[in-house]
Amino acid sequence: MRKPLWLLALMACLLVGAASAQEATKVAPQAYKLEFENEWVKVTRVHYGPNEKLPEHYHAESAAAYVYLNDSGPVSFKHINLPYGNVIRKETKTGSFRLYKEVKEVHAVENLSATPSDFLRVEFKTEVVNPNSLRGKYYREDYPAGENFTKVQFENEQLRVIRLVIAPHAKMDVSTKATEPALLVALTPMQLKTQALKGKPAPLNLATGKSHWLKINQPQQWENTGENAAEFLRFEFKTKPIKTQAKSGETEHKHE
Repeated sequence: MRKPLWLLALMACLLVGAASAQEATKVAPQAYKLEFENEWVKVTRVHYGPNEKLPEHYHAESAAAYVYLNDSGPVSFKHINLPYGNVIRKETKTGSFRLYKEVKEVHAVENLSATPSDFLRVEFKTEVVNPNSLRGKYYREDYPAGENFTKVQFENEQLRVIRLVIAPHAKMDVSTKATEPALLVALTPMQLKTQALKGKPAPLNLATGKSHWLKINQPQQWENTGENAAEFLRFEFKTKPIKTQAKSGETEHKHE
């Protein structure tokens, strides 16, 4: 059956709109700011202001973690030329994170709340293994006051994500393995003193949402010199970086 001309015209407009969309940091630089990038990972700081609307844009087609930095309200993602159309991201909790596999999409964004939404988009630039396992939401855990805390919250063949807490005036070994570098993301303000095998201790202060990179086989000890617990996420990369990532299914939604 032949499609009516008006439907063909509408489909053509949708395709042109999706093709002409620009990368997020170019369309909305006030909302998307590059924080850190190397061959393993890319970290973008995201801020949706109260009731802010952002025009159509796209992100790199990479699996990612979304690390939420505040309690925020619902956000609408209106997808262009995709069957699932408008999707509402529910409220987020400070310190939680969400994982999702890579998917190709173009969307417009609207913050439906008077509360800002602040989070990090942590894109994985490493070899993809078992992409369908990259999913789920992970929250803060209870831990004994005055004690260090370590828990692996997610692991597959590509990635390991660990939630860690350093008690006030306590120390923790954060050294990396011979094949696995790590990205450490601060979930609370931190006043630290770092110590390698050689050299003198050095201060390291991290604001909430700031990240710190540890290269392969890097010995490192962190001491929390502050009066409050230092909480952070540790992303360990188990596969090698690649220049062009393999494309996975594009039928499901990856919202921020």
